[in-house]
Amino acid sequence: MNDAAPRTGFDWDRVTALSALVVSFVAVGVAAYTAQLQRQQVRAQVWPRAQFYNAGALGEFHLANKGMGPLIVRSARVTLDGKPLKDWGQLASALGLPPEKMGYSSLNGAVLASGEDMTYLQPGAKEQFTAIRNVAGERWNATICYCSALDECWTTQSHPRGTEDVTRPIDACPRFDPALEFEN
Repeated sequence: MNDAAPRTGFDWDRVTALSALVVSFVAVGVAAYTAQLQRQQVRAQVWPRAQFYNAGALGEFHLANKGMGPLIVRSARVTLDGKPLKDWGQLASALGLPPEKMGYSSLNGAVLASGEDMTYLQPGAKEQFTAIRNVAGERWNATICYCSALDECWTTQSHPRGTEDVTRPIDACPRFDPALEFEN
């Protein structure tokens, strides 16, 4: 038989156990919040920002990384009158310009460090540059999909027509039909 007398008074063991449980939950909450803050800091430290611009004095078209981390171009598409082009030579030919006089760098697969700038199109003469620039946005446009080191991705256009064409986040870069993919 149980001869123990029933306990009366305050149960300090139970209070101690409940206090330890509450402190544990608070510690887990603080740890989760700290991890979230650290993730946001890392995202900010590797955030790239693509910016297209044309350097009129030099007669060149540029892509710059104005963000904090590396910019990795996953896909590029250049269109003329809404139709995809394979290379810059097609753009020059369609505009009646000599393609052999143009220099270019590949947009597809380009990697730019923070603050880095690249010339992606360099017409051979000032007149060519002016002719290409005058129809930029109206007839031709370059669109790139680029990602950060954390595989967060965005798209942007060289000559946006509206706010929907300006840099915007995207889940993943699109895969274009290889027959229509821009090669340089």
